[in-house]
Amino acid sequence: MLVAERKAQLRRTERNRMKSCARKEALAVASVAAQERFLAAFPPEAGRRVALYAAVGGEVGTERIRAACLAAGALLFYPRIMEDGELSFYPDGGDDGWERGKYGLLEPKVPPGVAGLREGFDLVVVPGVAFDSRGRRLGKGLGCYDRFLHGLAGTAVAVGLAYSRQLVPEVPVDSWDMPVDAVVTETEVLRVSRKLRKERTK
Repeated sequence: MLVAERKAQLRRTERNRMKSCARKEALAVASVAAQERFLAAFPPEAGRRVALYAAVGGEVGTERIRAACLAAGALLFYPRIMEDGELSFYPDGGDDGWERGKYGLLEPKVPPGVAGLREGFDLVVVPGVAFDSRGRRLGKGLGCYDRFLHGLAGTAVAVGLAYSRQLVPEVPVDSWDMPVDAVVTETEVLRVSRKLRKERTK
């Protein structure tokens, strides 16, 4: 089976799994636990540039990470999908600074005169459909995060945030797919890159 077919099959499997999973309350509890585990593993620091995402469609929430980063004085940025198909990140605009993008994703409103960033981050929090223990990631198929991470050239730590049910034995990849440095779920932290110690903490 071709890589593209394996990816499509895995996306269908994960979508069906999320639809059939237990009560929304259980996912909400797991989302909080994943965020708390993330904050314990990657505590926010004043002045650090953090690229976050606004959760949609069953993704792990980021509201607790956002609150902790703002309280610590970290600089938060969120992605917009631009006309060229690339991601540009804009500052956190507050509770009312959001709108739906063309793919239905929640994106920050662009303040007048503010240019988006595509580099210069210390930490990047990455959503995904599925991850594996080697940090390989399956996205929604647009390739935006892969191109963005490739452009960073390893200068930032990229962390996938997911539910434990989104960890699979193997994610099929193409040559352009970019892995993350760590994966955090509600049950564990997988440190998989050379930048981070290769250990699993629970």
